[in-house]
Amino acid sequence: MNNNETQGGLHKSVINWYPGHMAKAKRLIEDDLKLIDVVIEVIDARIPISSRNPDLNKMVKNKKKIIILNKSDLADDLQTKRWKEHLTTNDTIAISMNALNNNKNNEILGTIDKLMKEGKEKGLEKGRVGRTIRVLIIGIPNVRKIITNKSSFE
Repeated sequence: MNNNETQGGLHKSVINWYPGHMAKAKRLIEDDLKLIDVVIEVIDARIPISSRNPDLNKMVKNKKKIIILNKSDLADDLQTKRWKEHLTTNDTIAISMNALNNNKNNEILGTIDKLMKEGKEKGLEKGRVGRTIRVLIIGIPNVRKIITNKSSFE
């Protein structure tokens, strides 16, 4: 593919800045999404808009979601509270935390259970017992994505 364009007699170079590792991660996420029950998106509480990748948001739009406003200890408390309210919807719950302190694991696990309650009940009606809830943690670099003990999600 030619990355050069001519416009008004001038040559204009088109640079693809999207790094290959990001494109690969996006493809992997798209492949895995059909197996995922809940998506946890980690964003920076200090810059909640610019620490989100709009492509990720579009990809996971039909999934139940938890948005973690991480580094909340470094952000303004009132603004963080407003962002939590703004980001919380029917299928999305926002939680503020500091991953270094890591004191919100039980709240995150409880939120996953809350989001999956209806699905679990429907599964029980169909005879499905003990199904593992599958969670995907996403976020742009430097928002400090955390991974809780895997057995906690089972």
